[in-house]
Amino acid sequence: VNHFAPFLLTHELVPVLSPAARVVNVSSIAHNRGRVTVNDLPVPKTFDGYGVYAASKLLNVYFTHELALRLSARGKTVSTFALHPGVITTKLLQSGFGMGGASVESGARTSVFCATSSKVGASGTYYSDSREVACAPHANDRALEQALYEKSCQLTGCAPL
Repeated sequence: VNHFAPFLLTHELVPVLSPAARVVNVSSIAHNRGRVTVNDLPVPKTFDGYGVYAASKLLNVYFTHELALRLSARGKTVSTFALHPGVITTKLLQSGFGMGGASVESGARTSVFCATSSKVGASGTYYSDSREVACAPHANDRALEQALYEKSCQLTGCAPL
């Protein structure tokens, strides 16, 4: 759900997006610990709750990068961004990890920044605390981004952009 839902929704919306539109994918710092291969889709062979969560957030970053390149290659000026909202008090955090974090309002700030600010950087960039930051080094694997994108298209029935 963390990967395929926004992937499919984005593909359905691309034809009607205005040239100034922005696609904002809420990832997580957890993407740093994520690992995924094409053979893991749709479901990894072994299941570890946090591992699958981290992998889904890595997929969000890979998709953001690949979407930026594919839209640009089609002459579209739609921008894409991925972000870490912070450690936010959610039901998942409380029940899954027994802890709290920052407010939901705080967690929304970077999403709103990426969606509205004139100070965002290039399409495909990653943000935390409303600043462009580097994503995990392994989140910049072009061959894997392309392969995962193609596999995601197969699994969702989307035509590749």
